[in-house]
Amino acid sequence: MASVKRSPRIMALSIAANRMVDFILRSLQLIFAVIVMGTDGYAIHAFRGHTVYEHFEFGNFYDYYGVPDAWSFLIFCAAWTFLGVIFLLIAGISFPDHKLIGYVCVAVEAVAFLSWLAGFIAVAVNIGSNKCPVEENHCRSLKAATVFGALEWLLFVITTILTIKVVFNSTRSPKSSPTSSSLPIQSVV
Repeated sequence: MASVKRSPRIMALSIAANRMVDFILRSLQLIFAVIVMGTDGYAIHAFRGHTVYEHFEFGNFYDYYGVPDAWSFLIFCAAWTFLGVIFLLIAGISFPDHKLIGYVCVAVEAVAFLSWLAGFIAVAVNIGSNKCPVEENHCRSLKAATVFGALEWLLFVITTILTIKVVFNSTRSPKSSPTSSSLPIQSVV
């Protein structure tokens, strides 16, 4: 097979386009994280915990039902996204040729990807349940947070795949050739 060589100008345009796409995806991740923080934060604020008197055969007690943990986990996912995206932007610009930084970037992407998957599914389970009846106003906000959490997860699917491709398919050449030697080869006769 004949290999096609790209001109330096075409390669420069390709790299610039990839950086622009990466910057757009990262910007969308930050914007969606802000939307999730706002909508989920409002749902947490508007939620009214309540006390229930529980009657059992062995005794009675008051039980308090507060904000579900899944809602708070979605806020954590948004905060983690801020830290992760800032790190990924800095690492992509400052250390594009370091192999170890590339592996750390893949790990950060994978953690964010899995966190958003777990977060939006856990919150979606609460919608329509006793914790979040459909007629409540804060549940509308929670639905928006769930939708934007799912979109955030899709963005991380895309960026995780792109990061894995860049890190594991890149051809990094060593700084010096391991086969070259400064000493002449002597034959033993």
